[in-house]
Amino acid sequence: MDHLDGDEVQNGAESTLYDRFAATILAYLCQLVSNRQDAEDLLLEVFMAACKNEMLAGLAAGRQLAWLRRVARNKAVDRYRHTARLTMLPLEQARETEDEGLTLEQHAERRETYERLSQAFGQLSPIQQELIRLRYGRDLRLTQIAEMFEKPEGTVRKLLSRTLQRLRQLYEQRERGE
Repeated sequence: MDHLDGDEVQNGAESTLYDRFAATILAYLCQLVSNRQDAEDLLLEVFMAACKNEMLAGLAAGRQLAWLRRVARNKAVDRYRHTARLTMLPLEQARETEDEGLTLEQHAERRETYERLSQAFGQLSPIQQELIRLRYGRDLRLTQIAEMFEKPEGTVRKLLSRTLQRLRQLYEQRERGE
């Protein structure tokens, strides 16, 4: 019988983890991201994180899968944050940085758009305005905002969703002239 050293035993345990859960995690990642190549890249990152977590091997299979799914979700969210990061400017500053190549008509349309957005934003409650400033102006995570508001993260997520819907509604009303 061959004797296995510690690294070989650990690699065997990790390949078993990969063999058992890779297909499931890949399918989950394919639901979260737009293309399979990104999902495969994220799958690699998930299992690299699993290799670094020594406590994972001691968990039951259900807990291992839950941990891998959580890491996969977090990796997908991080990927979107990095690729979809937008520069958020205060409306006043955005007006000042307008493209000088625009025609007078385009400048007027853009100015009207900013005015409608500013007016719609002004109709939100102070809490809703602060939520938008913290999330998009200061680029804080929902967990950080939840701590500041002393509310559960799910509550803050729902409040942000409703706030953005309300802002769209107010903006569209202004656009229609209501």
